[in-house]
Amino acid sequence: MRSILRKLNQGVELGADEYQQLMDYANHLMHNSPESYAVFYEQYAFRLYQDYYTFIPRFQHGWDDLINYLLEHPQALHLFAIDPLPLEEFPQTLHPYLQYTFKQQVDSQVLRKLLRSLNQAVANMNVLPQPRQGEIVYKYEDDNSGKEIGLKSHFERLARYSFVTRLQTYRYLNRNKAAMDKFECIDDDRLGGIFTNKDKSIYYFVYLSENDPMKAQNACRVLNIAFYS
Repeated sequence: MRSILRKLNQGVELGADEYQQLMDYANHLMHNSPESYAVFYEQYAFRLYQDYYTFIPRFQHGWDDLINYLLEHPQALHLFAIDPLPLEEFPQTLHPYLQYTFKQQVDSQVLRKLLRSLNQAVANMNVLPQPRQGEIVYKYEDDNSGKEIGLKSHFERLARYSFVTRLQTYRYLNRNKAAMDKFECIDDDRLGGIFTNKDKSIYYFVYLSENDPMKAQNACRVLNIAFYS
């Protein structure tokens, strides 16, 4: 791992196998050594996002988990109007993220602003697809999750939203890449998404847990706010 980290520090491009080893290493630290992961995050999170279009969260459970929790428990939204934030009202897994965020004035202001946008975009949060039953399904080209740099971490982030049941790539553009990444409604039970890395734009389907046009529209609004606001 030292040689891979050295290459990362020097700006030398990692091969596919090296990149996957690095992701496995980061995942191991996140789940087994939070303090070491915090150091890794501070040193490499921005570089991974900038050079490899790979998002890694600061905490094992963070922004996306909070949004998903609020979608399933909209009555908890009013808690953000309380100062100090009553942490005991939230799941224990979210405490590290919330404690960190509300110590940072800028981060807490951004979080509150995004939550207001979310509440306005989906006035009735109950009008969303129900949580999926069972595990999410991933379908990659050639069944190779590591073929497209950054896509696996993007899909794993999407999987934190419980109304998503299946993620499947279907189109790849090396030329004429998309002007921006986004989600849009395609069917009453399916959204379309775009993920762009340095090589290409990857189009994929986001299958939902219910077939309902209003719920699909709301799910689309939620994901656009959570990912691209």
